[in-house]
Amino acid sequence: MNIFSIVIPVHNKESYLKKTLNCILNQTYTHFELILVNDGSKDLSGNICDKYAASDSRIKVIHQKNGGVSNARNNGIKAASNELIAFIDADDFWSLDFLMQMNEMILSINEVDIYSSKFATIQNGEIIQNENFFEADGEFVIFDLIKKCAEKARFPIHTSSVIIKKKAIEKAGFYDERISTFEDFDLFVRIALHSKIAYLNREPLSFYNLDVPAESKARGTIPKFEKNWIYYFDKFENESKRNKKLKLLIDRSILTQLIGYNKYPELRKSIKQYLTKVDAKNFSLKYKLIYYSPPLIGRYIMNVYKILIKIFRH
Repeated sequence: MNIFSIVIPVHNKESYLKKTLNCILNQTYTHFELILVNDGSKDLSGNICDKYAASDSRIKVIHQKNGGVSNARNNGIKAASNELIAFIDADDFWSLDFLMQMNEMILSINEVDIYSSKFATIQNGEIIQNENFFEADGEFVIFDLIKKCAEKARFPIHTSSVIIKKKAIEKAGFYDERISTFEDFDLFVRIALHSKIAYLNREPLSFYNLDVPAESKARGTIPKFEKNWIYYFDKFENESKRNKKLKLLIDRSILTQLIGYNKYPELRKSIKQYLTKVDAKNFSLKYKLIYYSPPLIGRYIMNVYKILIKIFRH
């Protein structure tokens, strides 16, 4: 029997928190502790945490000044009593048998450090199925995260779908508290350098809520450049020289994540400097158009490019 420690960072989530807590407390697998880290909420989130803790002995509440999502998760991990740490954000939710099915996989596979279920997204109130990353590979899949992300240019896992061994998080150095955007990807990659991922290839058990207003997200509407994962890619410099798949993942991440900042004139000089780090062979025509065309012409060419891609695909 595994006992899980579930860590939830909470910051101004009063509109979503009860649904998240109820999906956990009603799990069919009941062997867990729940650690709520109230990260300086200014709404009623802290009161909701305390109210739930008063009615269930499995719940611990940590109240702290706002230190950011990575700091909150780290403090939750350090307070955890168990080896298996499950993460869920305070506006996402799980199927009621998430822990039951994940426990089944974990009992069958011990040689990895990260376990994940398939997840779906919630958008405009509807459940949207993501693509099948492992369509014909069976129910339990063990894969190389860095290789898969380099191939697909997307992560098949996210924070609210994973359970990670505490010793692996400690070995990797915990969440990087400088980062509040894609901080989960940063940790996943650092652990994946030493461990493969076990994936529950069944129906989605985790649901990532995209209907949360930007101002209610931990990172805000658009994060400061120096809060983004790509700002700290130098930490992977030595490893990426040896690992071509890691270099491809980093280059694609730079190209995709810089797009949101490209509209700010004051950042364009920094963006151009970052683009010099990308290998020319990974710099596709699409991204050359985005970053090196005049803004109006670039947007027009991109629209034509998208239309042509759709035509050729069909």
